[in-house]
Amino acid sequence: MQNTSRFDGRTVIITGAGNGIGRACALKLAKDGATVLICDINRQGLEETQTLIETESGRCHLQAFDICNEEQVAESIGRWVSGHKVDTLINCAGIVQESSFVDISLAEWEKVFSVNLTGVFLVTRAVIPTMLENAYGKIVNISSQSGIFGRPRRVAYSASKFGLNGLTQALALELAPHNINVNAICPSRIESRMTEEILESRVETTGEDYSTVRAKYEKSVPIGRLGTPEDVASLAAYLMSDESSYITGQFISTSGGR
Repeated sequence: MQNTSRFDGRTVIITGAGNGIGRACALKLAKDGATVLICDINRQGLEETQTLIETESGRCHLQAFDICNEEQVAESIGRWVSGHKVDTLINCAGIVQESSFVDISLAEWEKVFSVNLTGVFLVTRAVIPTMLENAYGKIVNISSQSGIFGRPRRVAYSASKFGLNGLTQALALELAPHNINVNAICPSRIESRMTEEILESRVETTGEDYSTVRAKYEKSVPIGRLGTPEDVASLAAYLMSDESSYITGQFISTSGGR
């Protein structure tokens, strides 16, 4: 990839950077000159992301921790912000749970909310003080179209993403006077590990073979293909840029027309 200087001097924290959309965001922003701190519970995935970035001469650091653990978040993020300014936070870590509502256990429900909402709260709360001090910041939450339109068999996931969109809008209003923008990207039908989990779940539920389930999934997208993590990363880069300075509190879909 050809590196640019678009974000030279900018520092970005990205959670969920061990694979998928988080990794794509890290690669895109490092390519464009930013220094990225990549975070995930999966150290191996982070190391793979770091290798990809450094192979292209990007600037990258990693922290492996659980975003649902308040002490780990405070220690890991606190260690970084004590020595670096933070221009942008991209909250990308997330999990999906697909089953009928009556089959969801309390433990499954709480796990989805812990990662998709509480983890975002903990990481964002740890980062905001340095943004307030600098009177500048960009926060991009990777949400989902399931947070705009409820989805059957995805009740916990949809509810957590509705919550994330509410957090996004409320926080945007609270931080707007401090020159901090907060927006959410709402992807749908993206090539990712999460999508594979959804497809595999539908194979089990319907009894259809994988190729049939995938073909139906792709056909549901008006643009005629699944999105890529890079599609989402490009929008994240725009929301990180100064060109988006008048955009805050928004939920922006990357959905191929769905």
